[in-house]
Amino acid sequence: MDRIKGDCPSPVQPGDAERTRMGEQDPELTVLGKAQEFFQICDLEGKGFVTRQDMQRLHPELPLSLEELEKVFVTLDADGNGSLTPKEFITGFSEFWKACETVCPVTYEETMTGDEDEEFQFSDLMDRLGATKVLDDETDVKQIWLQLRKEEPHLLSNFEEFLVRIFSQLKEADNEKNELEWALKKKIAAYDEEIQHLYEEMEQQIKKEKEQFLLKDTERFQSHSQELECKLLSKEQELEQLVQKQKRLEHQCTQLLSGKEETKVENTKLKLTNQELLRDLERTSHELSLAQQQLQVLQEEASRLHEEKEMEVYRVTEALQREKSGLLKQLDFLSHSFEEDDIFSNSKRKNSAGLNGVLSEEPNAGITGGMPKTSHLQRIISIEEDHLPHLLDRLVDKQLSRWTGEDENTFEAEMNNKAREQAVEHSSSSSREQPVGKETLSNEERINSVPERLFKIIFVGNSSVGKTSFLRRFCEDRFFPGTAATVGVDYNVRTVTVDHTQVALQLWDTAGQERYRSITKQFFRKADGVIVMYDITAKDTFTAVKQWLISIEEATGENVPVLLLGNKTDNEKEREVPMGMGDHLAKDYNLIFYECSAYSGYNVEKSVLHLARILKEHEDKVKEKTIELQSDTKKKSCCMRQ
Repeated sequence: MDRIKGDCPSPVQPGDAERTRMGEQDPELTVLGKAQEFFQICDLEGKGFVTRQDMQRLHPELPLSLEELEKVFVTLDADGNGSLTPKEFITGFSEFWKACETVCPVTYEETMTGDEDEEFQFSDLMDRLGATKVLDDETDVKQIWLQLRKEEPHLLSNFEEFLVRIFSQLKEADNEKNELEWALKKKIAAYDEEIQHLYEEMEQQIKKEKEQFLLKDTERFQSHSQELECKLLSKEQELEQLVQKQKRLEHQCTQLLSGKEETKVENTKLKLTNQELLRDLERTSHELSLAQQQLQVLQEEASRLHEEKEMEVYRVTEALQREKSGLLKQLDFLSHSFEEDDIFSNSKRKNSAGLNGVLSEEPNAGITGGMPKTSHLQRIISIEEDHLPHLLDRLVDKQLSRWTGEDENTFEAEMNNKAREQAVEHSSSSSREQPVGKETLSNEERINSVPERLFKIIFVGNSSVGKTSFLRRFCEDRFFPGTAATVGVDYNVRTVTVDHTQVALQLWDTAGQERYRSITKQFFRKADGVIVMYDITAKDTFTAVKQWLISIEEATGENVPVLLLGNKTDNEKEREVPMGMGDHLAKDYNLIFYECSAYSGYNVEKSVLHLARILKEHEDKVKEKTIELQSDTKKKSCCMRQ
C-alpha cells in the first residue's frame, strides 16, 4: 500500500499535484505500472507466473486476510490451472485502475466534507457491502479508506469497487461453503441411514449364524456320542482279545521254563568254547607283539646302517674333495714351476696342452697362495675328466665306462673304494694343504664337529647358466671368470649350521649338455633336493626348466624339494626373463624361487640355506611319523594282550 501512496497525488502537496497531472495524461501507463508492481511483488523468483503461495505476499500490501487473497486468486484464475500469467494478473487489476479517471474528481470533492461524515459514510459502505458478516475486524479497511479519502480521493471509488468485488466474491465463496456444508450434512445423514441399515442386516445375519451354529453343534455332539459308543465296543473286543493272548503267553512261558535247563547246559558249553578262543587270541597276540618287536629292531638296525652308510659316503666325499683341492694346488704349483724353467718351457706347454689345460694370463695372488704374479691354469675338476692322468687315471677310466651302463649304487661303491685307496696313498704327504674354501675348520675341529645330517643336492640346468660358478661361490666364496664347462659330473661338500644343527651338503654339479642327460638323470633317484638353474639373460634356458622338472618327477617319483634359481642378476641390462615369470612358474609347480648372482654373491648362501632348512624339516617330519607309527603299534599290542 506504500507503493499506492507514492503513485496517487495528495490534494495538499504541489509535487503530488504535478504527478497527478502526469498520471492523468497517461492513465494506461499508470495502470500497467501498478499491475506490474503487484506482479513483481508476487513473483520474486522471476518464474513468469504467480501461484497461490505467491499471491499471499500481497498480504502486507493489501488489507485482506490470507483466505480473502485465496478467493481473489480463484477469481483471477479464469482457466483454473492454478497459476496466473502476467496477462491474467494485469487484466484482472486493470478494471480496478481504469475506473480511477472517472471517479478521482468526485472522490476528491468528497474529501472536502467534514470528518463527522467519514464515520457515517464508512459504516454505510460496510452495510451496503455486508462486511459485518464477512470481516471480524474492520480497522485495517477503515484506515486504508480514510487514508485514500484524505490523500488520494481519486482512488477511493476504485478501492470501493475493489471492495465490492472482493466482498461479493467472499459472499459467493461463503454461499458455496454453506452449500457444500449442506451437501455434506445430507451425505452424512444418508451415510448414517445406510450404516443403520447395514447394522440391522448384520444383527439379523449374526442371529441366523448363531442359530445355525447351535444346530450344527447339537448334531456334532450327537455324532461324537455315537463315535464314542462305537469305540467303547471296539475297546471291549480288544480287551477280550488281550485276555486270550495273555492266556496263550502264560502257556508259552510255562513251556519256556521247562526248556530253561537245556539252555543252561548249552550256555555252559559256549563259555568253555569262549575260554579256548580267548587263550588262542592271547597266544596269537603274544606272537604278534614278538614279531613287531623284531620288526622294530630290524627297522632300527636298517636306520643305523643307513646313517652309517651316509656318514661313510660323506667321509669319502670329503676325502675326495681334499684330494681334488690338493691336486688343484699341485697343478698350480707345477704350472708355475714349468714357467720358471726356461729350458723345459716348450715341452711342458705341449704336455699341458695334451692334458687339455687352459692357460690364463690373468694374475691372481689369492689362488697361487703367495707365489709370484704369473699366469696360472684355470680349469674344472670333474669325476669323469682330469688333466693329471698319472694321478687320477685309475679312478676316471673305470667310471667313464660304467656311468652310462651301471646304476647309481654300483657307481657309489666304486667311488667309495677309490676314495679309500687315495686316502691311504696320500695320507703320508705332510706338505699337502687343506682344501680351499670348503670349510674353515682344522682337523681337530672336523673331528669334534661331525655333521648330524647329510643331504645330497643335485644341480641341473642348461649349459653355461652358471652352475659351477654358483657352486664355487657357495663353497669357496670366490668367482672364477675363466671357468670351463663341466664334463659329466662334479661335486663339492660344505658343512653348514641350520637351526643349531650341523648339516653336510653334498652338492653335485652336473653337465648341462644334451649328451650327458642320461648320466644326470641317474643321480635324481637318491637326491634329497634338486636345484634347477636358468640364465635370466637367455630365455631358452628358462624355457628348458619345465623339461628339467619333468625329468626330476619321472626319476624321483616322489615329492622332492626343488629350488628354482635365476642366475646372473648382475647383468640386469641384458635380462630377457622377468622376475615375475620365474615367480609364476615357481607357484605353479610349488617350487622355492630365488634370483641370484654367482658373480656378486647375491642370494647365493641364502637360497641354499633355505633349501637345507626345508630338507631338515622334511626329514624331521618323516622321523616323527616313524616314531608315532611305532608307538601306535606298541599300544595296539598291549591292548591285544589285555
